[in-house]
Amino acid sequence: MAKRLSTVLSRCRVLQSSNIRYFSSEKPWENPWEHALPKQSETFTTFKESPVNWANIERLLPRSTIPPMPRATDGPFPSGWQAPQDPPPALPYFIGRTRYHLPPLFLERRRDELNPMTMDFEYVELVALKEISGDVFACDVDLKNFLEAELGHPVATYVDELKGMIKVKGAPRKLLEKFVYAQGF
Repeated sequence: MAKRLSTVLSRCRVLQSSNIRYFSSEKPWENPWEHALPKQSETFTTFKESPVNWANIERLLPRSTIPPMPRATDGPFPSGWQAPQDPPPALPYFIGRTRYHLPPLFLERRRDELNPMTMDFEYVELVALKEISGDVFACDVDLKNFLEAELGHPVATYVDELKGMIKVKGAPRKLLEKFVYAQGF
């Protein structure tokens, strides 16, 4: 019993000592971070800088800017790439290039028709010619005439005037690239 009484009294003393802070003249609302954050002491450690040969690392990093487009007078390129004509051709439309100076041709693969024998969809590849500004329908007429003359059969096209895009079904991408280069873009 005496042992219990001593533990109860010791707890009361702890509570009394902890409550002294609240009844003191301190105003914790004036500086709430003083009691919330621990006191920091400045400690400085020593360090040693090791030499690094940055030339080897810079060689691996990508270029920060894309190099300027080569001129048409630089000669034929082994990849088949051609530079656009210096004064653009006088056509009612203009076909831009991508940021890598390539013709804006993109491949899409879509479901075409359902085969009733196998119940599988057949897929068709479409080639999208983008970044067309000006008269997109005049570009479509020229493109159809060029492709039908090259292939010997009609091709299907879809013109999206707002996006400046023509989608072609039934022609390979290489022929559309040839059309863009032949027009001088």
